[in-house]
Amino acid sequence: MRIRDITALSLLVVSGISRADQPERAKGLSVHMLPDRIAQINHQTGGFSIKSVDGIGSTYPDAIQLIAFFQTLPRSTQENGIWVVTTHPSAYSENERTELKKLVALCVEKKISVFTCRGSELPGGWKRSNVPTGWNDSTSMY
Repeated sequence: MRIRDITALSLLVVSGISRADQPERAKGLSVHMLPDRIAQINHQTGGFSIKSVDGIGSTYPDAIQLIAFFQTLPRSTQENGIWVVTTHPSAYSENERTELKKLVALCVEKKISVFTCRGSELPGGWKRSNVPTGWNDSTSMY
């Protein structure tokens, strides 16, 4: 083989390996963080809302319960992480913003891939998180 052919083959192999290691939303746990005040309009409770493959919805009020549920899922789902869709940060109470930060911190601690995206930035706004996308310690977005 010529050097050029070897280089091209090497690049193909490396790119295939790196893509295989990338988590995929469709294979992970998809979560919507529903603000309490929005949920109350429909006589529901806010929190981390999921829908199982059979269409049954569940809401976990805190990060610890969501992580506990996540750890019961098949290994293939766990390998693809948790994907959280949020709305504008001002829709959440201070406690809810803290809960999302707690979820991210627990995921980092437990080496769980976690991604956040504001609904207005879908489908391409996903960011691997150690801080929720667009959020900071104050009540404003930036």
